[in-house]
Amino acid sequence: WEFPGGKVETGETPERALVRELQEELSIMVDETSLKPITFASHAYPDFHLLMPLFSTESWEGELSPREGQALAWVRSSDLHLYPAPAADIPLFDVLSGN
Repeated sequence: WEFPGGKVETGETPERALVRELQEELSIMVDETSLKPITFASHAYPDFHLLMPLFSTESWEGELSPREGQALAWVRSSDLHLYPAPAADIPLFDVLSGN
């Protein structure tokens, strides 16, 4: 389990990259102006350092449909810790659940 998203391409803003990744990964279209920044994660992996912004949105167009074979689940923020996740995502769970 992990948050959707990916690398920011040259010339892209993080918001534009997320819009592109949501369309590529989940088949939905999100208006960049609907994205609201929440926080970010900074995590050192052995071979690179990840700085990952976390955004919310309450609106999109299309039906969620995974394009990369991933499973989808609607999960209460308080239950996120019940799912395995990349190390960089875990500190974000407390932010989302209000802890």
